[in-house]
Amino acid sequence: MVDSLPVSDMVAVYRAALGGAFTLSDPTLSIVVDPQLLPRTGGLAGGDTLAPAVIAAMRASGLVQGLCKIPLKASGVPLTCNAERAGYVARFSQPFGMPGDTVQVNLVVQQYSIAGGRPEQRLRFERAYVVVREGATWRAVREARLSAP
Repeated sequence: MVDSLPVSDMVAVYRAALGGAFTLSDPTLSIVVDPQLLPRTGGLAGGDTLAPAVIAAMRASGLVQGLCKIPLKASGVPLTCNAERAGYVARFSQPFGMPGDTVQVNLVVQQYSIAGGRPEQRLRFERAYVVVREGATWRAVREARLSAP
């Protein structure tokens, strides 16, 4: 079941999931977000769109630096996004409610290049994170690697 959370909690859950995959304090890290949510059925095709308020809050907090779409099908051409520097595109699922103050969120990440920059290797992975609310904060407590889309 999809858990409806306030915008601030959605951003905190997505931050916790990204923190499971990356060292968010790394000043060289650049993350952009795919505005399309992962579908409930698996794969990349379909899915609703992230609420504009969630995208705006993610950008305002510095969690993501822009938008870019992950291609639905693998190709031999490296992904290029309109960004200041090369980095990673993140595409999230809705948070799925679990018992207690716990949600699961799925995350697909793909490395991207920038126009005029050197092509990045085609790195793509998918993970599921169990994220728990502890007081006012959310923390990823478990990670599962899923098969690549």
